[in-house]
Amino acid sequence: MGRRRLELTGRRFGTLAVLSPAGSDGQHSLWNARCDCGAFVVRLGKDLTKNSRRFCGHTCKLFKAAIAAGRRTHGMSKHPAFAVWRSMLDRCRLPTHQAWKNYGGRGIKVCPDWAESFENFWRDMGPSYYSGLTIERKNNDKGYSRTNCKWATHKEQNNNRRDNITISTPKGLMTVAQASRAFGIGVTTILYRISREWPNSRLFDAPGFHNRIA
Repeated sequence: MGRRRLELTGRRFGTLAVLSPAGSDGQHSLWNARCDCGAFVVRLGKDLTKNSRRFCGHTCKLFKAAIAAGRRTHGMSKHPAFAVWRSMLDRCRLPTHQAWKNYGGRGIKVCPDWAESFENFWRDMGPSYYSGLTIERKNNDKGYSRTNCKWATHKEQNNNRRDNITISTPKGLMTVAQASRAFGIGVTTILYRISREWPNSRLFDAPGFHNRIA
């Protein structure tokens, strides 16, 4: 007994609306379809249902428009901010990126809205951008998003990265930023003590006149 034909009449695939059966090629069902551009075509049912040839043909004006749209860009691919956006995505997505272990490797992600397109990123961050800035997260334990990001100069960012130094604490290994929150000691104070070679046992002493170390 032959396999029952899948009914496609009335269904839509891409720009093609299926109108009626058109017989068979000996193995597969054929269907009459009308493209939104106005052209009438005959398609194999398997081509329609398997997500291929969903335009009436390469001469279809809608097909050409879709290809053109796919090739158009926001016109900012050479803008410095585009490179910032691209680098942000790569270090959070690509295990082969040199900075992966400090970003994607520890769970840092780019918010879905920014990951979708540069236009979305630029919509949120463009108004405050000027040449020479780079993207910085306000909370280094959270990902990239409008609420957690700001522009910073390279000097500011390099200074802020000092709070990512990993140190030994009574509660285990932590970054300086994490230790600051855990023990209630300012980042600047901890960094100062490290630069003055304070012993780890004293790094988290409450600030005060009597606990200074020369």
